[in-house]
Amino acid sequence: MLTTAQKKYLLTIYLLGQNGDKVRITDVASFLGVAKASTVRMMDKLIEEGYISKEPYKLIGLTKKGISEASKMFTASVILQDFFTSKVCLAHDKAASAGMILSAELDEETLDKIVSFVLSHA
Repeated sequence: MLTTAQKKYLLTIYLLGQNGDKVRITDVASFLGVAKASTVRMMDKLIEEGYISKEPYKLIGLTKKGISEASKMFTASVILQDFFTSKVCLAHDKAASAGMILSAELDEETLDKIVSFVLSHA
């Protein structure tokens, strides 16, 4: 099971590489506002667990396993973002941030139940 920190890194890699590009470690560190050394350590853990692959010159990409996990979180974050924007009347940027945070912080069962509730009350 992924930790909250691992989820945040996977989701960040997914977002930064949405157009199919490989992502640089420095881009991930900058996006998350963390030190490059911390990012390198996390990348090593994610490589070890089969979620990402690293190419020469520190370019990283998601494996099929990583894409599967990240896309589930991303889908949930988009659904929650829409809910926060349309039903709670949050500004788009705050709604996007809240959706991403919840999709990374919550365990899978809780997140699934919240998303199902939101979808059934849309």
